[in-house]
Amino acid sequence: MTIDIADRLGQLGMTLPPAPSPRGAYTGVVIHHDIAYVSGQVSRVGEQVIAGPVDHTTPPEVIRHAAHTCVLRALSALAAALPPATRVERILFLRGFINAVPDFVNHSQVMDEASSLLHEIFSEMGRHARSAIGVASLPGGGLLEIELTVSLTHEADRHQPDATPQQDAR
Repeated sequence: MTIDIADRLGQLGMTLPPAPSPRGAYTGVVIHHDIAYVSGQVSRVGEQVIAGPVDHTTPPEVIRHAAHTCVLRALSALAAALPPATRVERILFLRGFINAVPDFVNHSQVMDEASSLLHEIFSEMGRHARSAIGVASLPGGGLLEIELTVSLTHEADRHQPDATPQQDAR
């Protein structure tokens, strides 16, 4: 089974934000063979950043909002880069950088919010390997930045007419 990102999000009552543009000398997504590498996406809504650092008093809803924002931005970048008739086969790896105060040790709990959303969107194909890394700062002061590694598959266009028309055999 494969997933069309926009269709699946629509089923869940979610939509993709506009595809983010790289803010430096890199590309947002590199596809090599059937693997897509999605560049880091910071917890940014439009031009506003969901800021860190996270600490023990950061409300869970702020962490959840930051994680969901990062996932949707990464999926938006991916969807914009996919060639026609290419679908997501599986999420392979999620890497998260958490802007946290030095004594914060619950990095995995922050990343659980991103992992849970990927599981919700992709079901079993959303189960992935993961790293959660605490950092002193992120671009724009963001709370979270994620990277995705995704396996892709190509599907034949089911709506393409036959190459040779059928003749009436009467």
